[in-house]
Amino acid sequence: MAAWLVARPLNAIIGLAAMMSLPLFGFLSGAVLVFLVLAQGPRQAIVEVLVAGGLILGVTAIVGGAFGPQVWVMSTIWVPALLMTALLLSSRSLTLTLQVSAIIAVVAVLGFYVTVGSPQDYWATMLTGMVEEWRASGVEQLQANADLIGPQIPALAEQMTVWVAFVAWALSAVMLLLGYGLYRGGPSGSLDFGRFRDLNFGRVMAALMALTSVLAIVAGQGWLQGIAFVIFTVFSLQGIAIIHWLHAEGMIPVFVVVLMYGTLIVIVLAPIMVIAMAILGYIDAWFTLRRKKAAAP
Repeated sequence: MAAWLVARPLNAIIGLAAMMSLPLFGFLSGAVLVFLVLAQGPRQAIVEVLVAGGLILGVTAIVGGAFGPQVWVMSTIWVPALLMTALLLSSRSLTLTLQVSAIIAVVAVLGFYVTVGSPQDYWATMLTGMVEEWRASGVEQLQANADLIGPQIPALAEQMTVWVAFVAWALSAVMLLLGYGLYRGGPSGSLDFGRFRDLNFGRVMAALMALTSVLAIVAGQGWLQGIAFVIFTVFSLQGIAIIHWLHAEGMIPVFVVVLMYGTLIVIVLAPIMVIAMAILGYIDAWFTLRRKKAAAP
């Protein structure tokens, strides 16, 4: 795939547009963009992504679709992919890139709390409006979703900020990791910014999470609890890296890795697995489990 994408610009454009058109898997287009920036340089990749965007909008016009939602989806995937790749090229380190991006996510959450005042009211209003639109749509499936979500709006609104922040950051990180992995496995992967299975967010971020949690308990402030939880969930990526390291060292079969990812894509089980991986990653940040294993005779 890597060789095909860089064989000629048309292939890259088709790859970007085709991946963007996949339902629920449009983020793979972001991974392709990360790969193209690393393999070809930012200038050519930006030209290709602009042409791919024009192609998608052209098809949207032909089928009579709306431009606004399509532009929004493309921007939420391609812009973070470009920013993450720019940060990677600047830092020259995969670990440092993910650390900095996690800090940016925390700052964004803090800015959101400051801007909206009451995140719970903000999300409750947004969810209520969405549910009303679904009920008025006349589409049976949307109406069923409205009946399911409607009674849960207060509980969902309370958790929306932290989970939206985490999912947005996690998708950006996944696009970077997949694109970087494609680049390293391709014919032009000469740049080496480190391995994902060695990822460690470090004790500074672990201590920041602990301090924020204590302050949240003492002060009883919801925004501090939210920030602490976002920092905690970030460590789930380190937990996943440990699973990959264990597999690379031959200590667990590939079935365990597949089972982990299978659980992560099941909506009901995903939060449980994220928390489990975050606990594993947080413990590793303090006790460097992989280093101790590597140093053992």
